[in-house]
Amino acid sequence: MLDHRRGHLRRGAVSRASWLIRCAVLMVLSVVVSVPCQAAHPDDPPIKAAIEKGVAYLKTKAGSQFGGYNALCVYAMLKAKVKASDPTITGVLAKILQKVQNSGAYKPPEHHVYEAGVDLMALEAADGEKYKEAIASIVKYLLAEQLPNGSWDYPSKNNNGDTSITQYAVLGLWAARRAGVEVPTDSWNRAAQWYIKTQLKGKGGGAFSYHPAAEVAGDLDRNPSHSMTAAGAGSLMVTKLFLHPNSKGLGAPAKPKSPEAPAAPSSRAKFGVLQSIDFEKLEDDKKKVRAEPEAKKPDPAGARVAAGNIDGSVKGGAAWLARNYTVVEVKGLQKWPLYYLYALERMCALAELDKLGDRDWYADGASYLVGAQKSDGSWMGQGAALGAQTGSPEGTAFAVLFLTKSTARILNKQLGAPDPLGAGMQAGGRGLSGDLSLVQEKNGRIEQKKVVLPIDKLLAELENPKTLNVNDAQKALVEAVQIGDREKLIGQKDRLKVLARHRDGEIRRTAFWALGRCEDLSVVPLLLEGLAEDDVGVMMEARNALCTLVRKPRGIFVGGRPLPSNPTDNVPDTASDDQKKRAITIWQQQVRANWRAWHFRFRSYQDRDDLDELIFSSPKNNDRRRSSGR
Repeated sequence: MLDHRRGHLRRGAVSRASWLIRCAVLMVLSVVVSVPCQAAHPDDPPIKAAIEKGVAYLKTKAGSQFGGYNALCVYAMLKAKVKASDPTITGVLAKILQKVQNSGAYKPPEHHVYEAGVDLMALEAADGEKYKEAIASIVKYLLAEQLPNGSWDYPSKNNNGDTSITQYAVLGLWAARRAGVEVPTDSWNRAAQWYIKTQLKGKGGGAFSYHPAAEVAGDLDRNPSHSMTAAGAGSLMVTKLFLHPNSKGLGAPAKPKSPEAPAAPSSRAKFGVLQSIDFEKLEDDKKKVRAEPEAKKPDPAGARVAAGNIDGSVKGGAAWLARNYTVVEVKGLQKWPLYYLYALERMCALAELDKLGDRDWYADGASYLVGAQKSDGSWMGQGAALGAQTGSPEGTAFAVLFLTKSTARILNKQLGAPDPLGAGMQAGGRGLSGDLSLVQEKNGRIEQKKVVLPIDKLLAELENPKTLNVNDAQKALVEAVQIGDREKLIGQKDRLKVLARHRDGEIRRTAFWALGRCEDLSVVPLLLEGLAEDDVGVMMEARNALCTLVRKPRGIFVGGRPLPSNPTDNVPDTASDDQKKRAITIWQQQVRANWRAWHFRFRSYQDRDDLDELIFSSPKNNDRRRSSGR
């Protein structure tokens, strides 16, 4: 995995021949480092091949999905330059048109606003002029569904707006405008107002969340989210296209005034590994070279959100993404890395950002996707679904939309030139591990070896009492599992069980993480033991492992509401140590009670015994457990 590629275990002595090979590779890498690398491009051979395989997979799935997934598949195929006359595409378009009734009213049967948004995107991409009448009907539906506060949501929900659904409504309306269908300025303006108002302040400042204004929602709904931050910032940039059509994106960081100007000191977030963008300086530099078009023609009072306010909000979101940079391990309730990558591509294309911090987001994302593609051409749609042999249509569609730079193509932006070496993102070692024992030269290219590190050797390193750098071993194990052969982890279950009782808390935490990905429910009792840990980090990892193992990313609910993944998420910064300890204790009791109750209901027959049945099935005991939360 890219985020962990620098953490590897030390190797023993190597043969002279091996040493000479490493030196040769190092010389090649040093030459590459001395020359600026070209950005990855959709037409680079590895990326182009991945796109083609993804499209071939989508052709076998589009038309048989439910809701808006059919339209999403078709939209991705169209952006990958599949002709609109392709039978798969025409079949899905016919199904979309059937949703427009004889009266001219659009009626989506499944995902409502989501479905309307992607239906608009598919129709416009196929032939906006031909389907203009149907597009106008869907626009009428979307405008009627917009809430007074400017957002969109599921029908009959009390969330006061859904960041993800609002995003797809905005995308659908943008597609309609490209087809020549009018959208009232007030609709764009209210959407922009809602996004700016609901952007997180304080601890998660700059980020967006799933249901930021919900009256009744789980705590996870309000947590900072990579997916929702890219969605919110990107949607704001779409509204800006129509509220301030002459303004531009944020642009890339300006060059230093002089060669002597010192570089800004690096800034590392608490859990980040990357430098953050200095967006304030970026905008100041931009204003010096271009005047703000809107300043010459001020809007009537209250007519629309100011361009500067939109830019400020987008800068905050992009800065949060830079501080918490990743292309895989997304934070928040919406743990869909491929959904996130497509939202990230859209945000960066609209805001004219080639990099986040010092990272080339497209090269990093493309490198991950090329390596993560399944043999049938698909990609996994949800991060928690590890170990599966095939992906999903929606995940594959999002991956194709990212790899094709679909939004940049809409905006007619330059995509850069393909790598003349024909080596794509990994030419000269880009996207590769820093450990030269993990790379090889093949046909003039430096490539990643298929197996990053043997899992059994990594576990041996954790088992070794003389291991000094547990963090490196942790990171290497995560990498081996996530981009290596995950099936080999299953065979190490017994060793992981032993490590789960190791005296070192970090090693226990690593073991629980791995057990949650071994695809074996027999480890649930051991994970339940982990919930009783005094070490908060180990306790949280045991809970997360349970969520991953049983495919319940939000955990087991209390009174219909999910508990936060971190027991201190809702504890104010001013709380005393005793108050924090109390919050952790309550969280632990609730999480343990919920998971134990779940296990009692769904445990295997071998795990049952008479005493267990008496304790858990007693009405009196059930009442006591519900009242105490234990």
